Amino acid sequence: MHFSVVKEDILKYLQYANSFTNPKGLNDILQNIYMEAENNTVNIKATNYQMGFSCNFEVHNIEQEGRITVSCRKLLDIIKELPDGALIDFHYDDTRLNVICGKSKFKLSTIPSENFPSMGDIVQEFYLKINSADLITVLKRTVFCIPNDSQKLEFTGAQFRINRDMLEVFATGMQRVAIASVKFDTEYSNDFIVNIPKKTISEVIRVFENKGLIEIETDRRQISFKADNITVYSKLIEKFVKNIDRLFADDYPIKAKINRKSFIEASKRVSAITSEETPGIILNFDNTILKMSSLETIYGEGSEMIDVLDFNSEPFEIILNARHVNEILNVIETEDFTLEMKDKRSPVLITPDDTNYRYLVVPISIDKI
Repeated sequence: MHFSVVKEDILKYLQYANSFTNPKGLNDILQNIYMEAENNTVNIKATNYQMGFSCNFEVHNIEQEGRITVSCRKLLDIIKELPDGALIDFHYDDTRLNVICGKSKFKLSTIPSENFPSMGDIVQEFYLKINSADLITVLKRTVFCIPNDSQKLEFTGAQFRINRDMLEVFATGMQRVAIASVKFDTEYSNDFIVNIPKKTISEVIRVFENKGLIEIETDRRQISFKADNITVYSKLIEKFVKNIDRLFADDYPIKAKINRKSFIEASKRVSAITSEETPGIILNFDNTILKMSSLETIYGEGSEMIDVLDFNSEPFEIILNARHVNEILNVIETEDFTLEMKDKRSPVLITPDDTNYRYLVVPISIDKI
């Protein structure tokens, strides 16, 4: 294998691929990427068995076709340090990959390409085509609600539901639930539900932003996302919380409409004095005033008042985790939002003026000391 390529034409693909390798694994081949040069095209693949990445791009000069596997992390570290706009020569000499740029020369160990794991083909059962901007929007509105360290399989990913002309994405942990939806121009006759790991969702957001149309294929065991010259593969989660949408169908009679920016700024100031043991802030609604107070800690306590745009109930008090609420408010794009409540121990519904996404937050059920 022998070809040349400009730094910027390969760097971004190595950066993508590196996230799909397994640098701490016992199997060295999972630390490597598969690289093949053929017909003026270079193909790069990476996998950690749970996810996979594949891309191809044209190069102007392939002197010798071939394929190898090489450490993605080390190759990426080298390429990043080479001068911008530099022409880089890749030459495999039957033992090592030579990377040459100007006066710089590196020899990287390789593993035979036959040892690289195959990336399973999907026997298409369901197919969807969606604009990348729409997909990335619903993913960003939900993914942060998935815990990073859950021991329960059903809390490690998001659920995709296709229903005719709509995609709904649900994400949940023990403390929060998110739902976001988008409509298609095309109506799909086959409805389907799949559960996608959080890591996969994070990579789809990173790789496919501003990529035009994305084609999604799934066979219930695995899924692929494809746009232009890039494909991301992933295994699916077999288990997810059932009937999660019913939570949003409950009646929440107590409603308070609040300016988003005012709430975030005040809650950040009040929660500055909270601790890991007492992360909550007390929300006390009285007519057109919301008083925020921290739970008392060894450091003391704090409070602040803000105006409420509309409140439809008698005085009401509830305790929420300020960080959980503010993470939600940070992705809400409308100027105002509504807190909808039943009682101090039932989940709170957070709705922006745009009804295409909503959230549930579990209150902190403790009595004030």
